[in-house]
Amino acid sequence: MKHLSLLLISIVLFSSCNSSDQSIKDFDYGTESDSSRIYYKKGWEEIMDNGRWTLSETYFRKAMTFDADFLIGKSLVGRITQNLDERLKIFEELEASKSKLKHNERLIFDIFLSGIHRMNNRDQNIRSSSEDITNHMNLSEINFRTFVHKYPEESYIKAEYIEILHARHGAKTALDSMAVLANQHQKQLPFYITYGALLKAELKDYRTAISDLDIIDDSLPAKPYTLASIYYKMDSLNLAKQYIDKAIHMDKNHLIAQGLKTIIDKRLNEYD
Repeated sequence: MKHLSLLLISIVLFSSCNSSDQSIKDFDYGTESDSSRIYYKKGWEEIMDNGRWTLSETYFRKAMTFDADFLIGKSLVGRITQNLDERLKIFEELEASKSKLKHNERLIFDIFLSGIHRMNNRDQNIRSSSEDITNHMNLSEINFRTFVHKYPEESYIKAEYIEILHARHGAKTALDSMAVLANQHQKQLPFYITYGALLKAELKDYRTAISDLDIIDDSLPAKPYTLASIYYKMDSLNLAKQYIDKAIHMDKNHLIAQGLKTIIDKRLNEYD
């Protein structure tokens, strides 16, 4: 019943926001630069839809060249860089400047800043406490929910909200919420198709999960990564290995794929 209650809350909030916030359509991300916004959005598209982490980082950095004070853009550079020293510096700069942002900007900025802090701790071998993890997840769920109901056209923030619902409430809640929250355009985006397939696989609907990926471009790392994840859930480790290696060959900076590869390789080594 828990997932049903959460879904009903989402429906009520979504309906109420659609009726009362018609004037809220576009979010400016805290920058007056159209070029910054264009490259920022392209960065999201590359990482979420296409699974191209390297190109995504290029676009996020490009966004900053048009507006050096674009704090939300800088937070995405902080999230994607693998350079700890750079990330530590970015965190300090963002922490010192966060009071400049407006309320709606802070909704997502605070989540990103918290995530950077956790990444920095991880890379310095500082273990996050269970309280810190819970606080981050609470902040993410509450702020993302508020944001996506104010800005329902923001496809990729909504995508991150669905990921948080998955992490906190399970695949069924995430899949049901996606059906309610995503509009028809968003449901055709590669992220929603591939992530929906992952959720269906977790619910053991493997046949549908795999067939849903037929329309995804074979040249995108997102497709072999998703197939690897599905075959891993099916315990088809050799197929999972084949696809995860393909995904990383397409983009060596795909950090989530690298993590899955480590898990798959470890499982295969146990059988040797």
